[in-house]
Amino acid sequence: MSCAAKIVKTIMASQALLVRLIYAIHASIGVIIAASLTKNNKLYFFQLFLLVSAAEYIWTIKKSKKGEWKWLLPSVVLYIAWLVPQIFILEYSAMAKGKDILREFNQTTSECRTDLSGLSSLGNSLNISKRSDEEYHDTVLQLNVLLQQSMMLVFILGRWLGPKGSLTREQLSQLLLAYVGMAADMLEFITETLTIPRVACDEIFVTIVMVLWSWSLLQFTLGLTATKQSKTRVVGTAKAQQEGCNVVHGMSSFFLWCCGGEIWALLVSVIMQDGPYLVMRLYLLIKLHEVGQIFFTIKNGILFCLQLYRFAIVVGVVANSKNKEKDTKTEENLEEDPPYEIASVSKQEQAQDLSSSLPGVVEENKPGDAIP
Repeated sequence: MSCAAKIVKTIMASQALLVRLIYAIHASIGVIIAASLTKNNKLYFFQLFLLVSAAEYIWTIKKSKKGEWKWLLPSVVLYIAWLVPQIFILEYSAMAKGKDILREFNQTTSECRTDLSGLSSLGNSLNISKRSDEEYHDTVLQLNVLLQQSMMLVFILGRWLGPKGSLTREQLSQLLLAYVGMAADMLEFITETLTIPRVACDEIFVTIVMVLWSWSLLQFTLGLTATKQSKTRVVGTAKAQQEGCNVVHGMSSFFLWCCGGEIWALLVSVIMQDGPYLVMRLYLLIKLHEVGQIFFTIKNGILFCLQLYRFAIVVGVVANSKNKEKDTKTEENLEEDPPYEIASVSKQEQAQDLSSSLPGVVEENKPGDAIP
């Protein structure tokens, strides 16, 4: 290995280590917050992810040539598995505490996610323990929202500072723009949905919202797919590309069709974010009559339709390109010369060659020659 290659390898290893340190610090803060507020010391077992993350770092540096894997980012997978359970625990803890406080004041449990500090004005009989419960509830909610927002920033920062792999600078800039848009949509979904009174205190609704939100987070674990998605979300004029498919003999044409970069990105976006978000918001609007979701539902519906429209265009482009390739190959096969040619010699040429090779043979008079 040359000196320049060693320097590049060292820089990539340093970038990968820095990103994993950021992930580890932020996830550890989340574990400490959840364990201290819920007084559950068993949550510290999540710190075993430190060892798993270290092993993943060593394995990635040794096996990957460019400091990261092409299609999947294992470090982001570990980070999500490390921190998201803490967000779940804090959300359930705040919901349970809010229900208990409102039940003591004979208030409706449809307001359990709101700021409960104003309940102290209901009477002078409020004791210190109830005040501490209110403060606990509000603190848990605030810290949980802070963890969610900072998590999105860590995703963007980690992708920016980490090894670029096979991405160009243009692709990285598009990827970061896509990350910003995705993070904004995710925060908007979980924040606006969990502040709805009929959702905030229903454990089933809270679980569904949190699961859908966690499912959409897995988009950050994808590699080059997110680059194609950035062209769809931000630019929207990228041509369909077929890179990334390792064509193997016997592979089905359907798999090769799905392997197109932009087609795969559109499917990921619809399945992991736009589709589930739209279904949830339509349910809130139609079934629960939450008129506050009209704007978000219409916006989500328009984006979903645009994704499907783009999908149809890309599929048509891919199909036309494949048909053109087949026609071109057929024309090339027809225009190719045969490997060998059979020379056809006329009888007259054979006779001339024979007469020239035998001396004393008088050539026959050609038509039109004068007779001596």
